[in-house]
This record gives sequence, C-alpha cells and structure tokens, in this order.
Amino acid sequence: MVFHDFESILTHIGAFGRYQWVLLLANCLMSVYLATVVYGQFFMTLTPPHWCSAPPDLLALNLTPHQLKVLTVPRLKGGSDDFHSCARYDVNRTQVMLNANHQPDPTWPVTTCTHGWTYNYSLYYPTITSQLDWVCDEDWKPPLAQTLFYLGSMIGSSLLGWAADRWGRLPLVVFCNLLGAVAGVVSAFSTSFVMFCVLRFVVGHTYEQLYGIGLILLLEYVGTAYRTVMTNVPMMLFLSLACCLMPWLAYGLADWTNFAIVIHSIQFLSIFFIWLLPESARWLLSKGRVQETLAIIKKVAKVNQKSLSPDVIKEVHEYVEKKALEEASTASVLDLFKTPVLRRRFLGLCGMWMSLAITFDFHMRYTKNLGFDVFVSFTLASFTEMPADLLTMVTTERLGRRHTAVWSFFITFLIDFFQVFINGDSKMTSLGMCVAGRFFITMTMNVMHQYTVEVVPTVARSQAVGLLLSLAALSASLSSYVVYLSKYGHYLPYLIISLVALSGMVSSLLLPETLRQDLPDSLHDGETFFTNQSCCYNPCTSRRKEARPDDQTVRGATGHDNPAFEVTHM
Repeated sequence: MVFHDFESILTHIGAFGRYQWVLLLANCLMSVYLATVVYGQFFMTLTPPHWCSAPPDLLALNLTPHQLKVLTVPRLKGGSDDFHSCARYDVNRTQVMLNANHQPDPTWPVTTCTHGWTYNYSLYYPTITSQLDWVCDEDWKPPLAQTLFYLGSMIGSSLLGWAADRWGRLPLVVFCNLLGAVAGVVSAFSTSFVMFCVLRFVVGHTYEQLYGIGLILLLEYVGTAYRTVMTNVPMMLFLSLACCLMPWLAYGLADWTNFAIVIHSIQFLSIFFIWLLPESARWLLSKGRVQETLAIIKKVAKVNQKSLSPDVIKEVHEYVEKKALEEASTASVLDLFKTPVLRRRFLGLCGMWMSLAITFDFHMRYTKNLGFDVFVSFTLASFTEMPADLLTMVTTERLGRRHTAVWSFFITFLIDFFQVFINGDSKMTSLGMCVAGRFFITMTMNVMHQYTVEVVPTVARSQAVGLLLSLAALSASLSSYVVYLSKYGHYLPYLIISLVALSGMVSSLLLPETLRQDLPDSLHDGETFFTNQSCCYNPCTSRRKEARPDDQTVRGATGHDNPAFEVTHM
C-alpha cells in the first residue's frame, strides 16, 4: 500500500467513524453558538411600542392611562388608531381640566418627549433599547451597535484567521468561544451606549471564527464523501432549532439581561473542546510537525477500531515525513494573489461572500418590517433553515457546489426583484416571498461554508477564511441601512438586494467545481486544482459518462453512490 495523499490515509484509518462522530457532535454545539451569537443582539435591541409620557402634573388627575394617552399624544395622519411615538401635546394641568370631554384640542402646540416614554410590554419585554431610551432622536443607536458588532467581526476574522494558521485551529476555537462568552455575559450589565457597543464589538471579533475555524478543523478530518454531511446536518438540525426557539426564549425570560446571560453562558462549555477535539493533522503536517501528526493519526485509527500493521505505520510515517518536508511553509493569504488561478478563484470567493452576507442579513432583519408579530415572523423565516439545509445536502452531491451556489443566488435574485413590484400593503404575499427568499439564500450560505474550505489550500485556509469573513462582516454591516431605506418606499431595499444577489451569482461562475475531489493542501495544489475544467463544466454530465454500462469500475471509483447519504439514515 502506498499513501499518495492525506485522503488515502483517512480512508485507511476511517473517513467517518466513531472519531468523526465526536467531531460532528462538537459541530452541532458550535452551530447553536453561531445562531445565538449572530441573532442574539437582534432580540436585545428590539424596540417595543412606545409613546411620550405625560407631564408629571397630569399624573395626579383621575384619568385612566388610555385617557391620558389620548389627551397628551397626537394621532398620526391617516390612521385614527395610531399615535405618534415621538411627540406630545405641550399642555398643562389647567388646560386638561378645562377640557371636560377628555379630548385633545387640535390647536394645542406639539413638543418632543421631554418627560420620557411609556413602553407597551404586552407583546414585548424590556430591552436595552427601552431601558436606555434609544428611541426617537436616538433611534440610530441600535443600528449603529449592530454595525459595530460586524465591524468587530471584520477585524477579528482577519486577525484570528491569521492566528489559526500560525498557532493552530484548536486553540483559536476555544479562545474565540471563551472570549465571546465573557464579553457577552458582561454586556448584559451595560449601563451606557458606549459600554454596550464596546462589549458587542468584542463579541463581534469572535462570532465568525468561533464556528468558521471549528468547521475548518472538522472538515479536515473527514473523507471527501462526508464533507456535506459534516457541514449541513448540524446546521439543519441544531442551528435551525436554535433559531426557531430563540425568539421564544427571549419572550419567556421577558428581560434582555437574562436573555444575554443565558445565550452566552452556554459558550463556556467550549472549554471541554481542549480534551475532546484534536488539532488539525493537515495543519500540523503543513508546519512540519511529524510526530504530532503521527500521534493523531494513530489515535483516530484506534478510536475508529482500525488496525494499523507495522508496515502500514511505516508507510504512513514515510508519507508524513515526505509531505512535511514538501509543504512546511509560512504561506499567507497574500500568496493567493500571486498566481493567476488562485487569484481569480479567491476574488470570486470575495465577491460571493460580500453579496451573500448582506443578502442573508437583510432577509433576517426585514422580517420586523412585514407588519406581523416579530417573534412569529422570525420563527417562520428561521424554520426555512431545516428544509434549505436538507435540499442543499442533495443538490451539492447531485448537482455540485457551483451549480447549487449559482442557482440559489439566481432564484433569490428573482424573488427579491419580484418584490419590487408587489404592493407594500400585500402583507401575506410579502411574508411568503420573504420566507422564500430566506430559504434560497440560506442554501447559498450553507454551500459557501463548505465550498470555501474545499477551494482554498490548507496552508492559507484559516487566513483566507478570516479575510473572507471580514469582507462579509463589512458587507453585512450595511444591511440594517438597506432595511432603513424602506421608509422611502418598500421597493427600494428589494431593488438593491436583488442586484446584490445577481452580482453574487456572477462571482460564483469564477469558481471550480469541487464535487468528489480532495482538499488542496499546498499552494501548488490550489493553483493546479481543476485547471482542466471548462467554464461550462457540468458534474451531472460527467457522472452520466462515468455511469455507462460498459464502465462499471469507473462509476464505483468516482463515488457515484455517495456513502455520506447512508450516514444520514443511521
């Protein structure tokens, strides 16, 4: 037996055995972390219905809260049941007492909420927005806090991605989760806008990497046929369930402080990753650390109950030493721009991630503008994660990664562009189309997490993913402002997002198809990876050729029947 690449070693020691099941469970837990950290701030900064509080001298009158509201708060034009949120009548106790019918006088002057606000918690709960009165003239604070969260991610993704390629995957996975846990719990006790923003900025540093680096580590330990399972099953089940339950956790706890403490405290469980997860053998190999690589390979084989004869161990040792000598390097993300093929592909990934991030975040945030209960709307939109993940598993293995990305981007473009022409008052239609858009952009998100790992070489993978996630965070930070444009017309945000989705589809065409292929380890692998593919390469056509009756051997060798789908039924 001769080992010609790391995939052949994985096949011998177990490409998906007991050891990989432990990694899969860890990925499930990290999927929960990803959901709570990404969407948690949304429920901390919700704005409950509010109106101006009445002057103190009016509170002594024998009036019900509703009568006091009617007397002191002007109604919006065009709606007899809607009141201003940021204005009140400038009246005193004498003027009100002279008004025997307890109805406001249209000639009364109007002023701002000089005595604070009254919040309606019948369908909401106290949030930091209501606690610190980030409303009316200060309603810019929640979007800015969210933008700073993403800016923190932009900085942290590049910095921590570089650190993961320099010091290893495992230390950074644990560090990111613990740092995010500490900053998240402390942010629950914020007493000012500055304090909250600084702490959420720190949480933002970690949120992409607490999952992204972990996914890289896990995918580097499974065989080619099982990457789709490893990527999508945890997201399909655990991320989807976490997203669906999170609104009701916030509603049940009925206080943003308790909610923040709960969702970030569970991240402290990541301390056990130190004993449960291995360092990446591929990364160790790229750093020339032969003995550590051999130790992990032997451990994987033992846990997977695969015997290694002395001859096999000798061959593994020879291969590891040879590859360590060939691949030991200090490659950086800048090396991806030095050669034409890697440069083109990495720029394609940059375009895809930037388009994907703003489109995905927009579909999540726009649910609060649909005129429905925000908790129900968010749950319905989040429920699309499960069928979207399931469909992604099928299409990525049957149609390929590139086709899945291109077509899910294109369908998202069509849905969002169609929304431009829908009457803004058609709430049910808008909700249905928004959920459909969320479904297909979720498919794109799922395939991209796997696709990126499969395109970028091991020696620069974490740095590359870090830079891509930084660009994605920068792009996502603009989504709240795209949502804000709905005040000028419901069609405007959808017009912008549809064009962004279209640009993401175009960027997808620059990437190779990675279906049923080994991960590239060195820069040379990345440059020569699929250079024989044409722009119109179709893995479906290729599979049909391989499956001809007169060539049964080829069909079996290329993995026509993907064993990964057998695992999903275990």
